[in-house]
Amino acid sequence: MLTESKKLITQYRHYFKRLPHYQYWLVIVDNHFNDRYYFFLYNRRFKTKLVRSYELLALVHDKQKYQQVLADLKSVSQLSIEYRDTSHLVEPTPEIKVDKIHGHNF
Repeated sequence: MLTESKKLITQYRHYFKRLPHYQYWLVIVDNHFNDRYYFFLYNRRFKTKLVRSYELLALVHDKQKYQQVLADLKSVSQLSIEYRDTSHLVEPTPEIKVDKIHGHNF
């Protein structure tokens, strides 16, 4: 197993808490601006709009390493994976304008 895979899996296990009433998913971003692949773990409590993300790994563009790290991640995780590419930038969720819990209620 690659050292990058070990780091990714360690970070994944640290942030994936398996909390009840939470939704978790993985996001992999092919960032052409920084010439890297980024792996994120996203979570959201059910019936809320606030999404949290945790960066798990930033991997230099190397197709073979990327495929190996992705295979190692899939062997550990059953979460769904969303792929994003910076050549097609999309706003994933609308901006939260009112959030009384975190002080954005003005």
